[in-house]
Amino acid sequence: MYVVKFSITTAADGSYTSAIATAPGSDLDNLGPKLLYGVEWVDGTLADGVDAVLSVTNTPSGVDKTLLTLTNANDDAWYHPRGVEHDAAGAALTTRTLSVVYGTLKLVVTSGGNVTSGACWVYLLDG
Repeated sequence: MYVVKFSITTAADGSYTSAIATAPGSDLDNLGPKLLYGVEWVDGTLADGVDAVLSVTNTPSGVDKTLLTLTNANDDAWYHPRGVEHDAAGAALTTRTLSVVYGTLKLVVTSGGNVTSGACWVYLLDG
């Protein structure tokens, strides 16, 4: 299992953006694509009403994906986001599966307060 930690310190406007490459040429690329297993959110001193979006961008195929959207993430919490499975015709099913992470793992925080801090740990499995 791989652990990626985003140490969050917001700007004066309450924003934070960080990205970690998992695609070709990066430290996490040496074993290929990863699967998103879990996310640990630590609110720290972030302001109440903080929002966060975890996504994978700059994928080798060019198709980006939102992995987790948190609204008013005011408490420490664990999340196990899953993607929707599809049938052979491309129709969405009701079952869920682990999401592929291969590109740039990106965390964007808004409404976090003036120079506050928190953290986000992302747990990845070999793909």
